[in-house]
Amino acid sequence: MFKRNIFKILAVVFFLLAGATFYNSNKTIPKTIIKNKKTVNKIISPAKISTIIKDREDRAPTIEPTQIIALPTNTPVSRSFDVVQNKPTNIPPTSAPQGLMISLTINGSSVGSMNITSGSNQCDVLSQALSQGKIQSLNMRYNNDMGTNAVYQINGLGKENVVWWVFKINGQSPSQGCSYIKVNNGDNILWEYLGN
Repeated sequence: MFKRNIFKILAVVFFLLAGATFYNSNKTIPKTIIKNKKTVNKIISPAKISTIIKDREDRAPTIEPTQIIALPTNTPVSRSFDVVQNKPTNIPPTSAPQGLMISLTINGSSVGSMNITSGSNQCDVLSQALSQGKIQSLNMRYNNDMGTNAVYQINGLGKENVVWWVFKINGQSPSQGCSYIKVNNGDNILWEYLGN
Protein backbone atom coordinates (compact mmCIF):
# COMPACT_ATOMS: atom_id res chain seq x y z
CA MET A 1 0.00 0.00 0.00
CA PHE A 2 2.82 2.39 0.94
CA LYS A 3 4.71 1.68 -2.30
CA ARG A 4 1.59 2.24 -4.37
CA ASN A 5 1.00 5.65 -2.73
CA ILE A 6 4.63 6.67 -3.25
CA PHE A 7 4.35 5.82 -6.96
CA LYS A 8 1.15 7.86 -7.25
CA ILE A 9 2.75 10.86 -5.54
CA LEU A 10 5.87 10.60 -7.72
CA ALA A 11 3.72 10.38 -10.86
CA VAL A 12 1.79 13.53 -9.90
CA VAL A 13 4.99 15.43 -9.10
CA PHE A 14 6.59 14.31 -12.37
CA PHE A 15 3.46 15.31 -14.31
CA LEU A 16 3.40 18.76 -12.70
CA LEU A 17 7.11 19.33 -13.30
CA ALA A 18 6.84 18.21 -16.93
CA GLY A 19 3.85 20.48 -17.49
CA ALA A 20 5.60 23.45 -15.90
CA THR A 21 8.73 22.81 -17.96
CA PHE A 22 6.74 22.55 -21.19
CA TYR A 23 4.74 25.69 -20.35
CA ASN A 24 7.91 27.67 -19.59
CA SER A 25 9.74 26.30 -22.63
CA ASN A 26 7.28 27.95 -25.03
CA LYS A 27 7.84 31.33 -23.33
CA THR A 28 11.55 31.44 -22.54
CA ILE A 29 13.31 29.40 -25.24
CA PRO A 30 14.06 31.47 -28.33
CA LYS A 31 13.23 30.05 -31.66
CA THR A 32 15.85 27.52 -32.60
CA ILE A 33 18.03 27.83 -35.62
CA ILE A 34 18.56 24.56 -37.51
CA LYS A 35 20.91 24.12 -40.41
CA ASN A 36 19.44 22.45 -43.43
CA LYS A 37 21.04 21.44 -46.72
CA LYS A 38 18.93 23.92 -48.64
CA THR A 39 18.84 26.83 -46.23
CA VAL A 40 21.13 27.99 -43.50
CA ASN A 41 19.82 29.84 -40.44
CA LYS A 42 16.22 28.80 -40.95
CA ILE A 43 14.12 29.60 -37.86
CA ILE A 44 11.77 26.84 -36.65
CA SER A 45 9.19 27.04 -33.85
CA PRO A 46 9.46 24.80 -30.74
CA ALA A 47 6.35 22.84 -31.82
CA LYS A 48 8.00 22.01 -35.15
CA ILE A 49 11.19 20.90 -33.31
CA SER A 50 9.23 18.41 -31.19
CA THR A 51 7.66 16.97 -34.40
CA ILE A 52 11.11 16.60 -35.99
CA ILE A 53 12.47 14.85 -32.88
CA LYS A 54 9.51 12.42 -32.81
CA ASP A 55 10.18 11.43 -36.44
CA ARG A 56 13.91 10.80 -35.98
CA GLU A 57 15.03 7.17 -36.15
CA ASP A 58 17.99 7.59 -33.77
CA ARG A 59 15.89 8.73 -30.82
CA ALA A 60 15.44 6.56 -27.74
CA PRO A 61 12.67 3.95 -28.04
CA THR A 62 9.38 4.57 -26.32
CA ILE A 63 8.88 2.35 -23.28
CA GLU A 64 5.41 0.92 -23.03
CA PRO A 65 3.99 0.75 -19.49
CA THR A 66 3.90 -2.75 -18.06
CA GLN A 67 0.78 -4.29 -16.64
CA ILE A 68 0.69 -4.05 -12.87
CA ILE A 69 -1.34 -6.67 -11.07
CA ALA A 70 -2.57 -5.75 -7.60
CA LEU A 71 -2.50 -8.64 -5.18
CA PRO A 72 -5.05 -8.84 -2.38
CA THR A 73 -3.71 -7.44 0.88
CA ASN A 74 -5.74 -9.66 3.20
CA THR A 75 -4.42 -13.03 2.01
CA PRO A 76 -3.13 -15.42 4.66
CA VAL A 77 0.57 -16.21 4.82
CA SER A 78 0.00 -19.82 3.82
CA ARG A 79 -1.29 -18.80 0.39
CA SER A 80 0.42 -17.20 -2.57
CA PHE A 81 -0.88 -15.81 -5.84
CA ASP A 82 0.08 -16.71 -9.35
CA VAL A 83 1.08 -13.25 -10.58
CA VAL A 84 0.24 -13.99 -14.20
CA GLN A 85 -3.29 -15.26 -13.61
CA ASN A 86 -3.93 -13.75 -10.16
CA LYS A 87 -5.24 -17.10 -8.88
CA PRO A 88 -4.54 -18.44 -5.40
CA THR A 89 -2.20 -21.41 -5.21
CA ASN A 90 -2.14 -23.66 -2.18
CA ILE A 91 1.12 -23.95 -0.28
CA PRO A 92 1.27 -26.55 2.49
CA PRO A 93 1.73 -24.84 5.87
CA THR A 94 5.02 -25.43 7.61
CA SER A 95 4.61 -27.56 10.67
CA ALA A 96 5.59 -26.26 14.08
CA PRO A 97 8.33 -28.14 15.92
CA GLN A 98 6.87 -31.21 17.57
CA GLY A 99 7.40 -31.85 21.28
CA LEU A 100 8.84 -35.00 22.76
CA MET A 101 7.62 -36.53 26.02
CA ILE A 102 10.37 -37.67 28.38
CA SER A 103 10.62 -38.48 32.07
CA LEU A 104 13.34 -36.88 34.19
CA THR A 105 14.79 -38.05 37.49
CA ILE A 106 17.27 -35.95 39.48
CA ASN A 107 19.39 -37.83 42.05
CA GLY A 108 16.73 -40.49 42.72
CA SER A 109 13.73 -38.08 42.84
CA SER A 110 11.33 -38.11 39.91
CA VAL A 111 10.78 -34.69 38.41
CA GLY A 112 7.96 -36.11 36.28
CA SER A 113 7.13 -36.03 32.60
CA MET A 114 8.26 -33.12 30.47
CA ASN A 115 7.45 -31.90 27.00
CA ILE A 116 10.80 -31.19 25.30
CA THR A 117 11.33 -29.42 21.99
CA SER A 118 12.21 -31.78 19.14
CA GLY A 119 15.91 -31.67 18.26
CA SER A 120 16.98 -30.90 21.84
CA ASN A 121 20.04 -32.50 23.39
CA GLN A 122 20.41 -33.87 26.94
CA CYS A 123 21.84 -30.56 28.22
CA ASP A 124 18.77 -28.78 26.84
CA VAL A 125 16.58 -31.08 28.96
CA LEU A 126 18.03 -29.53 32.13
CA SER A 127 17.71 -25.99 30.76
CA GLN A 128 14.07 -26.60 29.85
CA ALA A 129 13.45 -28.24 33.25
CA LEU A 130 14.73 -25.04 34.87
CA SER A 131 12.55 -22.82 32.67
CA GLN A 132 9.49 -25.02 33.36
CA GLY A 133 10.09 -24.85 37.12
CA LYS A 134 10.88 -28.57 37.46
CA ILE A 135 14.24 -27.73 39.09
CA GLN A 136 15.14 -24.63 41.14
CA SER A 137 18.73 -23.93 40.03
CA LEU A 138 21.27 -25.11 37.49
CA ASN A 139 25.00 -24.44 37.11
CA MET A 140 25.92 -25.78 33.67
CA ARG A 141 28.61 -24.38 31.39
CA TYR A 142 31.04 -25.44 28.68
CA ASN A 143 34.06 -27.42 29.90
CA ASN A 144 37.12 -27.20 27.62
CA ASP A 145 38.68 -30.42 28.94
CA MET A 146 35.53 -32.44 28.25
CA GLY A 147 34.61 -30.63 25.01
CA THR A 148 30.95 -30.40 26.06
CA ASN A 149 28.68 -28.65 28.50
CA ALA A 150 29.19 -29.96 32.03
CA VAL A 151 26.79 -29.89 34.95
CA TYR A 152 28.38 -28.55 38.14
CA GLN A 153 25.28 -28.03 40.31
CA ILE A 154 21.59 -28.91 40.20
CA ASN A 155 19.31 -27.44 42.88
CA GLY A 156 22.43 -26.21 44.72
CA LEU A 157 23.92 -29.72 45.04
CA GLY A 158 27.47 -29.98 43.71
CA LYS A 159 30.69 -28.01 43.69
CA GLU A 160 31.21 -24.70 41.91
CA ASN A 161 34.20 -25.84 39.82
CA VAL A 162 34.16 -29.66 39.96
CA VAL A 163 31.99 -31.92 37.79
CA TRP A 164 30.34 -34.73 39.78
CA TRP A 165 27.05 -34.98 37.90
CA VAL A 166 26.56 -37.84 35.38
CA PHE A 167 23.54 -38.94 33.39
CA LYS A 168 21.97 -42.11 32.04
CA ILE A 169 19.46 -42.55 29.27
CA ASN A 170 17.12 -45.52 29.60
CA GLY A 171 19.56 -47.05 32.12
CA GLN A 172 22.62 -46.69 29.85
CA SER A 173 25.60 -44.37 30.39
CA PRO A 174 26.45 -42.65 27.10
CA SER A 175 30.01 -42.37 25.83
CA GLN A 176 29.67 -38.66 25.00
CA GLY A 177 28.73 -35.51 26.89
CA CYS A 178 25.19 -34.17 27.17
CA SER A 179 25.73 -31.65 24.33
CA TYR A 180 26.14 -34.47 21.80
CA ILE A 181 23.27 -36.80 22.73
CA LYS A 182 19.88 -35.97 21.20
CA VAL A 183 16.62 -36.58 23.04
CA ASN A 184 14.24 -39.24 21.74
CA ASN A 185 10.56 -39.49 22.49
CA GLY A 186 9.91 -41.60 25.62
CA ASP A 187 13.47 -41.32 27.03
CA ASN A 188 13.91 -41.93 30.75
CA ILE A 189 16.69 -39.53 31.76
CA LEU A 190 18.46 -39.85 35.10
CA TRP A 191 20.98 -37.32 36.46
CA GLU A 192 22.99 -38.53 39.47
CA TYR A 193 25.40 -36.75 41.78
CA LEU A 194 28.49 -38.92 42.47
CA GLY A 195 30.31 -36.49 44.75
CA ASN A 196 30.45 -36.55 48.54
